[in-house]
Amino acid sequence: MGRLPQAPIRPVMKGLRNVVLAVLAGALLALPATASASGSWDSLLAPESACPGQSDTSLSPAVQEQTMVCMHRWARAQQGLPGLHVSKQLRSSSDRKARDIRRCQDFSHDACGRDAFYWFKKVGFMRGSFGAGENLELGNGEAATVRGAMSAWLNSDEHRTVLLTPSFDDVGISVVSGQFKGFSGVAVWVAHFGYHH
Repeated sequence: MGRLPQAPIRPVMKGLRNVVLAVLAGALLALPATASASGSWDSLLAPESACPGQSDTSLSPAVQEQTMVCMHRWARAQQGLPGLHVSKQLRSSSDRKARDIRRCQDFSHDACGRDAFYWFKKVGFMRGSFGAGENLELGNGEAATVRGAMSAWLNSDEHRTVLLTPSFDDVGISVVSGQFKGFSGVAVWVAHFGYHH
């Protein structure tokens, strides 16, 4: 299993609006697909009975995204955290970001040369008092599944921190699949989190 370099953590703070933004990224590209060892945080992975279809990449992107939202809600509930509401704005921003990554073949927060929060701003999310965060995942084979991507996020300290941030109450999750740098069947997962106060 190959691992792409992880992007650095880049927190941004805006004191005037009491805003804290966290940007985190990770990548897991299995070449070829192999079974991954269980991580220490896999106890937060929902069972198949709670979030069906988590290992089936043949399901439509919409169904896989719903399953990923279920996985996030389940993990947060295990930690006593509030659930997540699916935000139309964050769903739109995550979808556009995933498509940018695939189109430009650039797995980064600044895909296609855009600022990390370009799509958050474009959909009007960054208004008033808010917070936002982004998790990225790229993989094929088992790493392309909902369960594989969620396991990678949970077992990365930085990604788990974003996923389990208590103040986040909105989420938008998207997946796009296709060719990436010569590899087929690659899934690009983008999770956008946020809150408004």
